[in-house]
Amino acid sequence: MLKAREICNKEAKGIPYVMIISYILEKGQDQITQITDEQIEAVEGNALMTADFCRALIRAARAVVRECDQTDIIRLIKAEWCCSGEVYDPDLDQFVTDTED
Repeated sequence: MLKAREICNKEAKGIPYVMIISYILEKGQDQITQITDEQIEAVEGNALMTADFCRALIRAARAVVRECDQTDIIRLIKAEWCCSGEVYDPDLDQFVTDTED
């Protein structure tokens, strides 16, 4: 199983992986790694999501970003969004193909 998926299951049971991936892509890895526990506890819910749901989502995203490397995150994106073929890797400044499942 993908390491990122295992982290999501542990940190945010029931939250779709796509939501966690979307949050990571929207906020950016650098910003997410700097989020503290105090900031997470201050997060409030909104009309669509409860505060507990939002907090679990942020905790899961932070754990994925901190514990997984780029390859793990890209593999989770590919697995969840049914992507195939090449993915652009900005560190290598080229498109790469991930052959692992």
